[in-house]
Amino acid sequence: MTLGIFKTRIKQITIVSALFVYGLTAFLLGRVTVKNNFIDFKKSKSSEVIRPVETSPPNTDIQSGAVISSFAKLCSNTVYSFEIVYPKDWFTTFNTEPEKCTFFAPFSFVVPQDITDFSIPIKIEVVKSDNWLQTAKFYQNPNEFQNVISVQTIQINEKSVQKIEAQTTGKGFLSRGFTIIRYLIADSNTPLVISYQQLNEKENTKMYEDALSEMISSLNFF
Repeated sequence: MTLGIFKTRIKQITIVSALFVYGLTAFLLGRVTVKNNFIDFKKSKSSEVIRPVETSPPNTDIQSGAVISSFAKLCSNTVYSFEIVYPKDWFTTFNTEPEKCTFFAPFSFVVPQDITDFSIPIKIEVVKSDNWLQTAKFYQNPNEFQNVISVQTIQINEKSVQKIEAQTTGKGFLSRGFTIIRYLIADSNTPLVISYQQLNEKENTKMYEDALSEMISSLNFF
């Protein structure tokens, strides 16, 4: 082996050794860096506080205002400017606007064209102011159609109202002894007579009287 060949091989071995050492060093440094980064990542995750998802509570829905009971219906008469509440399972009907909200019953019915002798359990009669005293006197006293049992003045919604209890005499088409309850409301603009008339002997008069009382309490003029 000549001196030139020997020097060449030494040079080659030196270069290969250097590349091996460099590669080994780079590999070891890479492992350490990855390990340290993984440890730092685990520490950062473990230090986080897991919080539940927070949702805002729903806003409170508050409503106010006068509400008519779900057990009743409102009827308004715009001709005579009054309104009244009646049981929701009852019926009311009319032929003309002035007749609106003047006939009520717990059964369906048809109002005839001529209402002179029309009978219905609960009726509202609109009286002309000029005829009020004469009408009130007729109902306050016994006559051929009724025997008056009692007359009393009561206060309803700051109004003075006369309540008249009577019974039929048997004259006309009704039997003797049937119940009549009338409320005389002397409004300065629209005087009203609101009445209950028993129509048959099996009728639940107490139910009608209670319904009438509730209706009277709800009466409002506008």
